[in-house]
Amino acid sequence: MTPFEIFAQILGFIGAGICIFSFQIRSVRTLFCTQLISIIFFTLHFMLLGAYTGALQNVLALVRCILLIFSDKKWAHNNWVLAGLIACFVVSGIATYSGILSLLPTVAMIVSTLAMWTNDGFKLRVAQVFVTSPAWLIYNVSVFSISGVLTESFNIISVIVSFIRYGKNYNKKAGQSVDEK
Repeated sequence: MTPFEIFAQILGFIGAGICIFSFQIRSVRTLFCTQLISIIFFTLHFMLLGAYTGALQNVLALVRCILLIFSDKKWAHNNWVLAGLIACFVVSGIATYSGILSLLPTVAMIVSTLAMWTNDGFKLRVAQVFVTSPAWLIYNVSVFSISGVLTESFNIISVIVSFIRYGKNYNKKAGQSVDEK
């Protein structure tokens, strides 16, 4: 591995550490703010790896995160904004298409965005464990994103543990609603 590739992997590991840490934050708004920082590191990581679909989808994830931080505002959380985000994910996926595996981040981002827009923690976790994380995991393997593989593996395990601990009533038993600010 070249020093350039090592640097790219280090940026990914910083992003992974911040992402994993963010799940320990109770406030959803603070969680999204922390994930913004993680997304910046992952965007740089994917750019340096030449994984442009992953990088561009992460840039759009920044926008989505900002909108979710302000989800209590009508301008940030409505069906037009959702449709616009999905259109941007599709266009960016087409623009950076480099083979069938490059479609996976696009699918992951669309599914996770739809799930996030429901404000339902259970639906979000189902989307995460069955679509979002597996799609990103396969993509990360294909672009040799070591930190991405570890992050998505952690996400899958974390969601499975939450299903075992809380079942469908995650939000009620955890004492926190998805839209808690």
